[in-house]
Amino acid sequence: MVDGEKFFLDEKQINTNMTSYFLSVVLSVLTVLQCYSQDKNLALVSPAGEDAIISYFHQYPDSPDGKKLVFTIFKNDDKSDIVVKDLKTGEFFTINTVAGVQRHSGAYPIWIDNETLAYDSNKDNIIYIHNIYTDQVDQYEGSQISDYSSVNHKILYKSKGKNKADKHVYALDLNTKTTAPLISIDDVVHLKEEMDTDIPVSGWNFDHPYWSPDGKKVMFQIKAKLKTKKGGTKKREAYFLFADADGSNISFAGPKPMHVQWWNNETVFGFETDGGGGHHMNLHDLEGKIIEEDLAGHGNHGTVSPNREWIVSDTWYRTNPIQVLLYKKGETYPRKVLFEQPDVVNGKDFWDIHSHAHPAFSRDGTKVYFNGQAKDGLSKVWCYDLSEIIEKQGNSQD
Repeated sequence: MVDGEKFFLDEKQINTNMTSYFLSVVLSVLTVLQCYSQDKNLALVSPAGEDAIISYFHQYPDSPDGKKLVFTIFKNDDKSDIVVKDLKTGEFFTINTVAGVQRHSGAYPIWIDNETLAYDSNKDNIIYIHNIYTDQVDQYEGSQISDYSSVNHKILYKSKGKNKADKHVYALDLNTKTTAPLISIDDVVHLKEEMDTDIPVSGWNFDHPYWSPDGKKVMFQIKAKLKTKKGGTKKREAYFLFADADGSNISFAGPKPMHVQWWNNETVFGFETDGGGGHHMNLHDLEGKIIEEDLAGHGNHGTVSPNREWIVSDTWYRTNPIQVLLYKKGETYPRKVLFEQPDVVNGKDFWDIHSHAHPAFSRDGTKVYFNGQAKDGLSKVWCYDLSEIIEKQGNSQD
């Protein structure tokens, strides 16, 4: 590892024995009446006393070889540290400090390979491609990294321009070390009638572009906002669409589900938004049709194990308490509550600071990482080891 600021954990400072909280009814269809207490399978993996998060949900935070972990630590001076943890030794290495604090997903760190990280500065509008062993860093204009495909060796990111001409989904080609617009607002505007929205195109923005597993398609969202005269949000809509890898053949899939991710090359998953089904996870085809209901019960940001047998999600916005839930595929009642906290800890409201649990499986599917507050009210990165549950419960029903 490259030399950098090292954090040394005092194990006495790590206290995963949170005060027990009695659960309230999460939804009428999902009542969990157990207490959260110390669990030997739950561990704090970010530095004690620091304000840390992993990247976006369903993005692997561990390196391809499973030996390292990456997360963002927020500092007090509008800066963020990119920190790598050696999972064998437990040592932490700050590989860089970037300008800006993006509360939602930090600096969007993504592993390119076992030696290389991509991350960004939302304030300086810079994407960094960083070899953590040689300390070679390439910089590109852009920010808001969303996804990387090891198939085509390209990163997807979105612009943060305010004018229509500046709004694009971009691709950073690591083969040629060049960036280029992939999809523009003008490429989508012909679908306005099909999208059935009355929000002007000036209020459209791109969000969450993702490569299909085979790298042949791109899924992305259009987020549309209608503002009041005073600048507030009067109306908010979101739609998901698909395109070929070169940005052509754009098709509209629908306004639901929420927090969509690829299940395989032909289907996507996400949670329903109307609440009628308790925000259950469903499987959709690329036309937006539901082809399998109730992959999991109540949820929000979902992640699915590599073998597609286990699903982890957090509870819906403004829920109190906040929970991280484990489901067996096809079951609507959780096998276990992996983590629980009140929505306000030490005076800090988890929702008001725009943090999310953002669960993500490890590459081998035996662990799940997520964000959650500790007793100091700061966000931490936690890891739950699922090995025991997977071994004991497997295909059985509790």
